[in-house]
Amino acid sequence: MGIGKILGVIGLIVFLWVAYLGYTLITLTPQIRAEWGYVDENTIELDVTVYFGKPLPISANIKEADLYWAGIKVGTLKDLKIGFLKDSARGVLVLKNREIVEALKEHIRNGEQSDIEIRVSGSIFGIPIIRGSFSHPLKTDLLDYIGNITIESSGDLIKTPAVEGMPSKWGKIDENEIEILSDVKLYNPNSFPLPLFGVKYYIDANGYQVAQGELLEKVIIPANGRGTAKIRTVVDTNILPKVIAEHIKRGERSEVTLKLTLTVKVLNKEVEMPLPEIKKRVETSIIEQLNLALS
Repeated sequence: MGIGKILGVIGLIVFLWVAYLGYTLITLTPQIRAEWGYVDENTIELDVTVYFGKPLPISANIKEADLYWAGIKVGTLKDLKIGFLKDSARGVLVLKNREIVEALKEHIRNGEQSDIEIRVSGSIFGIPIIRGSFSHPLKTDLLDYIGNITIESSGDLIKTPAVEGMPSKWGKIDENEIEILSDVKLYNPNSFPLPLFGVKYYIDANGYQVAQGELLEKVIIPANGRGTAKIRTVVDTNILPKVIAEHIKRGERSEVTLKLTLTVKVLNKEVEMPLPEIKKRVETSIIEQLNLALS
């Protein structure tokens, strides 16, 4: 066979490969799914699988795939390789819990609105031509879990005040703390006023104490009347990586307990009034939101 015919056959093969590759890429409908893998207080791993729907006539390498939340890099996808004529590829996305906490702070600063973004770069047959980014908005209302809290009055001779709501807003955010400012709506069912001059307020999540609160100013709750106690709650962000890890281990569910004790004066004596504990289940859909962003 002459050199011309050989080159012709090679040219035909290349043409058919390019044509098939073009058709494959145009009709490609990839499905990208992530599932939780190994989890501890420092890192969280997600097992990422890309389903192409058909074999790809290429060999590709995703050298970098970084996950950003609220503009902060929170994770990196380890080397993901696409084998020649393979219809799927797998990789591990490693998230850093400390960075997730910093992204949460930024998310809160921005009114609990931010973007989840994937930035990808890679190569095909060793040629670095893959580059792109994909994003999906994320909006939350974390304070809603405590804003609608109600606690009924209890007791015999001296009844505890009822809590009729706890509307809250975010306060200062610094390196180690997130501040929550709450207006606790109280009803005094007693026939005498209750001077409130102290509050012990704690929030536990999955067995960890994540926050504690204090009364900002004294208030007198009138007899058979209502008053508002202003409370400052401080969230310890250093414990949040452990809470996040436990939250994911429990299937993105957390048990949050609120403990509130009021200190009042009755007949010139200080009386501590522990209110019934409030238990809340906090559920998220992080993996669902992430899969939306990935796809």
